[in-house]
Amino acid sequence: MRRAAAVGLALAVGLLAGGCVYYPKVTDIGGVRLLPSKGRVVREGARALFYADIDSTGKFSDALVRAETPIARRAQLVDAAGAPLARLEVPGATLVRLAPGAARIVLSELTRELQPGEVVIVTLVFQKAGAIGVISPVE
Repeated sequence: MRRAAAVGLALAVGLLAGGCVYYPKVTDIGGVRLLPSKGRVVREGARALFYADIDSTGKFSDALVRAETPIARRAQLVDAAGAPLARLEVPGATLVRLAPGAARIVLSELTRELQPGEVVIVTLVFQKAGAIGVISPVE
């Protein structure tokens, strides 16, 4: 009987100790964390421009490699001068703005006419974080 009680106690202690182990994930120790916000699509003739803020709160950097949207057949990342960019670096713990006079996304070959006030989704594709959709009103 003492042996059964000792085995039961050892088993209970083992189960409790096993539940106390914590294995942190990459995001727990400061991995890549991106939060795009303030998205907006501005009509400009036969094309549109997409602007947004990309808030990187993680420790490590990522890179914006492309954008997609159902309202345009082509979405191109360009620099402040309008030259195409293959990627846009987003350093860790920084705010990167896609804005007039800075890097932005040009939406061309629109699939339909955009109306002011309607809302569209532009998906930003990052090298590490993957695809993140940004809900954006049309201006």
